[in-house]
Amino acid sequence: MVIVLLAIVLWGRGGVLRQRRLEREIEELRSRLIEYSRAQPVVLPQKIGPDLYEFVKDLETLRSAIAGAKICQRVILKKYGVKPGPEVLEKILSRTKLPESVKQRLADEFLVGEAGREILRLLNKGESIEKISAEVGMPLIVTKSQITRLQMLGYLDGRLKPTEKGLRAMVA
Repeated sequence: MVIVLLAIVLWGRGGVLRQRRLEREIEELRSRLIEYSRAQPVVLPQKIGPDLYEFVKDLETLRSAIAGAKICQRVILKKYGVKPGPEVLEKILSRTKLPESVKQRLADEFLVGEAGREILRLLNKGESIEKISAEVGMPLIVTKSQITRLQMLGYLDGRLKPTEKGLRAMVA
């Protein structure tokens, strides 16, 4: 019984290992964003600072909501009036006053990430999910959840082929 409870705590839906993995992903994205901003400094007007903060916060909330965080799903529903999905992403993108290229790049970086780009690339080549999982180096269940997230956000269609948005994210 103790072993079962320990397994649920470590590997369950909201387990410690999953939380650590998500924290590593967020830290990786943050460091990549810092590197990108150092490589290509952009002078933003003073009014964009709070807008950028709100934009990134909404993207993180959407990502967590799609991953299954109930509180984030409620926040998205309350703020945008719809369940997490591509329409919420469009609403988030339309609310901010950032330049269009910056908005798209940040959204793709936060919501797709490096592993998602690799999954999109391999799906576009016609590879099987099992082979993609092995190639990316993730467990099959994690690969499937990534694919589901990409579908929910409109980066993949129902036939697991990258949409126009997915093709754009692959080259980002």
